[in-house]
Amino acid sequence: MRPCAAVVLLLLACGPGGGDAERARAELLRLHGEHREAHLGKRADLIVGSFHDSVRFLSRGEVSAASREQNRARLQAYFDRSTFQAWDDIEPPVVRISPDGRMAYKIVRKRVKLTAPDSAGRPVAEDVVYAWVEIYEKPGDRWVLMAVASTDRPGS
Repeated sequence: MRPCAAVVLLLLACGPGGGDAERARAELLRLHGEHREAHLGKRADLIVGSFHDSVRFLSRGEVSAASREQNRARLQAYFDRSTFQAWDDIEPPVVRISPDGRMAYKIVRKRVKLTAPDSAGRPVAEDVVYAWVEIYEKPGDRWVLMAVASTDRPGS
């Protein structure tokens, strides 16, 4: 066997090939676009379809978990009371696929502008910059969101 051919075979055996990693990255970015569509279209079902049965959330010093149905109901209530003007990436998401192609993370930085009623029912404009990391596993043929760690700060 030629040395170059042996190197190529070794690289292919060590993890997902460039094509597999690119397909995985494309799928995670497709889900990212679907989540944007879900926010703007008020469709919680589009988001929770990729959730694990008990996805973990880390935010404001707390760790919580909820079932897919609890997350769907919570998100739908949020969508129903909110009108989004923007749910836009500030910079392109960073996606990293594990060498075996079974785990991944995505780092996102996003500006969200919306209007939602306050406790008195008056519409209040919000402008928030979020940064978060999503952790995915691929136990079969699809990516499943396992955990999200999120931070936020007021926008401009």
